[in-house]
Amino acid sequence: MGMFSYIAKNKEGQEVRSSVEASTRLEALESLRKKGLTVVDLFGVEHEKSGAAPKVREINLGKKTKRKAFASGKVKMGDLAIFCRQLAISVNAGVPLRDALDTIGQELEQPALQRAVLDIVRQLNDGKNFSEAVSSHPKIFNVMFCGLIKVAEESGKLPSTLQQLADYLERTDKLQRRIKAMSAYPMFIGGFFVLVCMIMTLFILPQFTDIFAGLGAELPVFTTVVFGINTFFVNHIIEIFLIVTVVTAALIFYGRTPAGSYQRDKLKLATPYVGDLALKYVLARFCRSLSIMVDGGVPISTALEICAEATGNQVLHKTVMEVRERILTGHGIADSLAQSGVFPGLIVRMVSVGEDSGQLPEVLEKVADLYEDQVEVSIMTTMALFEPVIICVFGAFVLIIVLAIYMPMFTVSSGAQ
Repeated sequence: MGMFSYIAKNKEGQEVRSSVEASTRLEALESLRKKGLTVVDLFGVEHEKSGAAPKVREINLGKKTKRKAFASGKVKMGDLAIFCRQLAISVNAGVPLRDALDTIGQELEQPALQRAVLDIVRQLNDGKNFSEAVSSHPKIFNVMFCGLIKVAEESGKLPSTLQQLADYLERTDKLQRRIKAMSAYPMFIGGFFVLVCMIMTLFILPQFTDIFAGLGAELPVFTTVVFGINTFFVNHIIEIFLIVTVVTAALIFYGRTPAGSYQRDKLKLATPYVGDLALKYVLARFCRSLSIMVDGGVPISTALEICAEATGNQVLHKTVMEVRERILTGHGIADSLAQSGVFPGLIVRMVSVGEDSGQLPEVLEKVADLYEDQVEVSIMTTMALFEPVIICVFGAFVLIIVLAIYMPMFTVSSGAQ
């Protein structure tokens, strides 16, 4: 039998430092897991006696890093979900948090996430808490993620919280991938239509303009108008391109300012049909985030503050913060949501039921599922209608061009007879 020193967190989130007697490392881990402890680190007693820190495996990326040198530095939602799932399984099985992070970090395929995880391991070796180490990478782990990890550390619910985060990220990633898949083909058709229009406008119509000008015949009014518009576009293509570029750049820069982003999001929500779809998507994210936060033990005022950031919409952010202020002054959650004038009656009624029954997280989860289903169905319908609309517009454009070209031919033929 050997002695193993450990650092762990109990169910109340308090740090426990002690030792356990076991034949093997696995037996020690199993023994601590049965006691309800979340193991942060576990090492042989000889480390403690010698005064040396527990040995950390050397990080050797070698050729693996070189192969990823040109990979994207952006961490996708799916990559983060897989990381959370793996970490939840490892910690729940009794593997020390530091060992689990080190092992998972070595095997990660996403370079930016791998660098962040290995840096977190180094910070844990320096004595920092897991939540502090995670918060040092805000571009990868958002405010909600860091807040939940901090609460989970304090409450001793790290495995279950990681599981909830993995579920949330997987659902969000699944919805985003479905949206992209459904919009891929219609977007291709729209891009092809724009390309054909540019070719006909810049190369084909100018040739017919020169041909008809050489004939000296009087052109129909319809042809004159179409050719006149096309000639203006061709002659001023550079100016038009510059104007469009400058206006687009100005709108982008203005949209990055607080006032601009607020006006952009307000316009987005006010747009017919699209605004309703965008609102449902944002509300689904809000309800899902709030459900996880409340279920994780985060105070409602803190949860609303974090969820306001998670909406990704400045109008909803301002509204949620106003709701938070009303709650802090003693109003109920449902009443505060109703007074905002933004949250639909369905959410207000469901939150009221959850508030009275003490099942607010479960109710919010159901509302999020409902809105996500509605968003998916609406997008499927929109994309199904988008294709025939593009085809009709493309057909109308081609018809205009054909009529503009053939009508003068009939006029010339009649004059020749």
